[in-house]
Amino acid sequence: TSELRPSDDEIAAALMQFQGDIEQVPPRFSAVKIDGERAYARARAGEDVEIAPRPLYVESLTLQERPDADHAVMEMVCGKGGYVRSIARDLGEALGCLGHVKELRRVWSGPFELDDAVSLDEIERLAKSPEIDSLLLPLEAGLTDLPELRATAEGAARLRNGNPGMVIASDVAYGDLAWASHDGRPVAVGSYRAGELHPQRVFNL
Repeated sequence: TSELRPSDDEIAAALMQFQGDIEQVPPRFSAVKIDGERAYARARAGEDVEIAPRPLYVESLTLQERPDADHAVMEMVCGKGGYVRSIARDLGEALGCLGHVKELRRVWSGPFELDDAVSLDEIERLAKSPEIDSLLLPLEAGLTDLPELRATAEGAARLRNGNPGMVIASDVAYGDLAWASHDGRPVAVGSYRAGELHPQRVFNL
């Protein structure tokens, strides 16, 4: 423990170094793989785990509230792969004290927002009711961040078998991640290469 309690201004100033393009070391107890084994498994076995830093883009990291001297409420917007626990750890070190996450709340991820979420209690209540169907989103709802490509009939058949398939594309660069549809139904997600989608995930709908 530490007796040091930084001021609001000191916290706000320290947060600046954790914004933009940064290098972050994931926590020892994380799902990161080291030589094919999860870091948390090695850490639990008593190994001295060393994890290489990883790039992360942090769009914003701000101090929102200070309920008391021991707690600070922050808001963070970051790219994929960010560890809030690492931010708390590194912020504590930068301030000369210790830091950890007491409570974490994700308010949005991609096209999904907390305001649209359904509680587990509500799901259990409606589990055996036809009303449960009204809570389900179509598969396309999770693909809105990716460009949609139209697959030809032959291309869709090839994609469903896990092979590259011909697609009709515009404004998509070589190697871009995209998803293909045919007759209004999602077929696959993959990378676009010279008129074809090379599938990484195929939807058997």
